[in-house]
Amino acid sequence: MSRRVLLISFGLLLFALGVGRAAHAAHAPILEVSVIHATQSDAGQAIDPALRDLPQLTRDQPFVRYNVYKLLDRKGFPLEVNKPVTMPLPNGRTLQVLLGSTTVDKNEKRYQLQAQISEPGKQAFLRGLHVTASENEPFFVGGQSYGGGVLFLELLIRP
Repeated sequence: MSRRVLLISFGLLLFALGVGRAAHAAHAPILEVSVIHATQSDAGQAIDPALRDLPQLTRDQPFVRYNVYKLLDRKGFPLEVNKPVTMPLPNGRTLQVLLGSTTVDKNEKRYQLQAQISEPGKQAFLRGLHVTASENEPFFVGGQSYGGGVLFLELLIRP
């Protein structure tokens, strides 16, 4: 009988630990990364409908250098302090983002992020970019040549 009670207790402990981890992960912010391919075309402007309302694409540098935008990939990753998030890019490079800390300023959460883009066997394309980001405010990393155009990475933190 005591062995059965021990097994049930152990199972309940494992279940409780799993629920605790799931609850913690459910409250972790999400880093959403969108990979955008931008090109220039004589045929006129075309913006992939899967891209959200991004006014930067039609008014800000360096976006105005291009007139065709296609969403290649969009993924979300839970952000945890000092746990790197990595994502392969279509040009063979790898994006790595690390959450350093979170602060609150005037009731607004701010995230201290480090980002780098590297390629095996080569010098890092982007090394040690430090960004302080707000929730639901995208920031962009761009400039990598790809497919006759350039890649822009939109990074967005969702609470």
